[in-house]
Amino acid sequence: MARIAILYGGRSGEHEVSRTSAASVLRNLAPHHEPILIGIDRNGTWYLQDLPEAGSESESLDIRIDDGLRCSILPGSGIIGPDGRKLAVDAVLPILHGSYGEDGTMQGLLEIARVAYAGSGVLGSSVCMDKEMSKRIWREAGLPVVPWRTLISGRDDPESPALAEAVFKDLGTPLFVKPANAGSSVGVSKVKNAAELTEAIRTAWRHDKKALVEKAISGREIECSVMGYEAPWAFPPGEVIPAGNHGFYDYDAKYVDPDGALLSVPADLEEDTAKGIRSIAVQAYRTVEAGGLARVDFLLDTVSGEIFINEINTLPGMTRISLFPRMTAAEGLGFTDMLERLIQGALEQASYRDGLSYDH
Repeated sequence: MARIAILYGGRSGEHEVSRTSAASVLRNLAPHHEPILIGIDRNGTWYLQDLPEAGSESESLDIRIDDGLRCSILPGSGIIGPDGRKLAVDAVLPILHGSYGEDGTMQGLLEIARVAYAGSGVLGSSVCMDKEMSKRIWREAGLPVVPWRTLISGRDDPESPALAEAVFKDLGTPLFVKPANAGSSVGVSKVKNAAELTEAIRTAWRHDKKALVEKAISGREIECSVMGYEAPWAFPPGEVIPAGNHGFYDYDAKYVDPDGALLSVPADLEEDTAKGIRSIAVQAYRTVEAGGLARVDFLLDTVSGEIFINEINTLPGMTRISLFPRMTAAEGLGFTDMLERLIQGALEQASYRDGLSYDH
């Protein structure tokens, strides 16, 4: 038996999604483990939480905010409970999406505190969170990425006619505009003209100082789950098919509109295409030093048949309908066994870090 701390909530725009993911993780955690729930409010404060009542099937975990429940984290000493004593935690499952959870900051904090945690390390997490940096690394490695241009707040003028003309000339129309550091399609817009481009850039800059303007690929949205460290393994890809009034897989289609998208697992792909996507997913994962788990998102051009990496998520959604656990299950790795693999990997990686020499 291991004592597993589930961190959830957090400061990002994906706070609610995290709480839903954490509820699914708790339901599927093997019964021989002892779960410890730590909810993080929107200000970033940690609170120790009671477990839900037996038999509860809540779709989302609450966060009770009470000064008597506050936790802290101490460099070299781990997680400190409300009573001022160290919590006995064997490993952490950081079920946090977006900023201050998926971007390397939480990973660095846990490493300084010498706490085992699942998922990518500091470098992999931070690089994967920054869509521009991951694209640069993939392009340097010869992997196929969607053509893009980066616009920086304070440097580029979103109202410049020359800028709009150059962007549309380089990338065509329509275009997607997104924050470089955000997840779950937060702040993403599809634009067709200069006026829409200006507004989309300003929207993206509300979430990050860098906005990516990308060529819109007319094709299918394919996703691929990857797990592991030294020998990562890609699972059969799934497909997202936007439905209703959603022109793409935006936040509402993912989490608000129950009919916002059709999720096909496994995706209906030619065998060679599926193999190619799995191979590229592993290469993309390794190149940015991801670890533990990630979901690599692709665009498959329906005209040319070209495969493009869109982005990578190192702490993907774990809700009932999320594609990551559905893709692993498609190859026989159920939710509970998938979590067991993550926990074992967390313990092994912590042991490896502790075994490194830092002496002169």
